[in-house]
Amino acid sequence: MPHIARTLVFLLPIAGCFPAHGQEGSPPVRLFEPYGRGTMTAVVDTPVTDTVATRPLGATGRVQVEADPRIARLMQDYRDMPGPQQGYRVQIFLGDRRTAEETKRAFLQKYPDVPAYLSWLAPNFRLRVGDLRTRLEAERFLQELKVSHPGSYIVPDEIEPPRVP
Repeated sequence: MPHIARTLVFLLPIAGCFPAHGQEGSPPVRLFEPYGRGTMTAVVDTPVTDTVATRPLGATGRVQVEADPRIARLMQDYRDMPGPQQGYRVQIFLGDRRTAEETKRAFLQKYPDVPAYLSWLAPNFRLRVGDLRTRLEAERFLQELKVSHPGSYIVPDEIEPPRVP
């Protein structure tokens, strides 16, 4: 029984922190009867424009979505698109995090339209660039990068699908 007394001594000061029902600044009251027994009564802080408060619980409604047919086509194309595609990237750096981030920043300033991906493979960070679908595209891009990043090489990787303009 002493543990109950200690709990009450602890809870009584906390109880004074909450406003009583109906006091100014108290949160709106939301009451309902579960499992469809009767109607729902709600006191809310926003105006009610429908008779939702007087509908019996469990009543079904209907939602009608009106959308442009192009959206339906786009969603169909997205659903039909395969997951990540196999392709190639060029790895231009492998080392510590600070240098990898500096290399990424410098690369993106020179090639703002080419995506750069920084990942961690313990204990190093690696910087891979490009989303290249074929090995030939990767070879062309590698030749361009060899001037500024001489240790670069091609790696097979999962690539992002091309962006839709």
